[in-house]
Amino acid sequence: MQTEQQELPIKPKAEPLKPAPRLNVPKKKRKGKMKQNMVGWAFVGPIVLFVVAFIYYGIFYNAYNSFFSWDGISFDKVFVGFENYAEMFRDPDFYLSLKNTFIFTILTVTIQAFIGLVLAYFLHTQGPLRTAMKSVFFFPVVLSPVVLGAAFSQIYDFQFGYINEFLRAIGLGSLEQNWLGDPDIALYSVIAINIFQWTGSSMVMYYMAMLTIEKEIFEAAKIDGAGFFRTLWSIVFPNLKGTTFTLSILGVIGGLKTFDLVWITTAGGPGSSTEFISTYLFRKSMLQQEVGFSSAVAIILLTIALLITYIQLRVQKKMDN
Repeated sequence: MQTEQQELPIKPKAEPLKPAPRLNVPKKKRKGKMKQNMVGWAFVGPIVLFVVAFIYYGIFYNAYNSFFSWDGISFDKVFVGFENYAEMFRDPDFYLSLKNTFIFTILTVTIQAFIGLVLAYFLHTQGPLRTAMKSVFFFPVVLSPVVLGAAFSQIYDFQFGYINEFLRAIGLGSLEQNWLGDPDIALYSVIAINIFQWTGSSMVMYYMAMLTIEKEIFEAAKIDGAGFFRTLWSIVFPNLKGTTFTLSILGVIGGLKTFDLVWITTAGGPGSSTEFISTYLFRKSMLQQEVGFSSAVAIILLTIALLITYIQLRVQKKMDN
């Protein structure tokens, strides 16, 4: 019995893939794109040159000078390796300046943020005179630290200062203090000036952030019977964590480089009770002409600032996740 053989269909051979045709970009478009890029670099270029010339070059030049003994004037530099760093870590005034700087930074950042948050929420809920009150609280921010330092030097004066005069006038002369001359309270007197100046900045940042919170949340809290501080702590503060971290980073950087306010009021005294890392650096570089040594201090200060900022950003990232 013969079976019919079925012929399988033969698949046609696949044609080889052809490369995609190249798009011919018109010369006018290519020239327009190049021109656009050149315009962009024309705007960015000066900024890049400025940053490289005045920031990165300064950092590397400081790092280079930190390995030399140099007075900043003569052409002779004596290579000493890490001796400047070793001498710095042996100096007790260096540790005292770090301690004062950290106390100043922690207290100012914390108190400014708290008072600024309370003021911002108060102005957010109160209608009358809100604009005028914001201006009053923000006004110290626009003043120069030199002006404020000179003004508070008169206010803090032991004999004729307004604070002691007021205490004497109301019969509390026993509470008068030598606010800038007593080593035990001079640092906290300077801290009070800084808080007075920058609390308005924290208030404005918190106030602008509160405007992004939906009004229905505040209305629901009011219906539930939440009071002023309960609403502030349970609703406002959790929704403003980003603003709080921004203020903390700015406050830490500002605290580490605070100089003019301290120098005008106390110049690091009495003794070294208000010596900051910035005044310590200035004293070593400009007054004692130890430029190599002060360059080592500047590098350590930069390292501390970068390390603290990195830790803050890491903490913020974990809290956001």
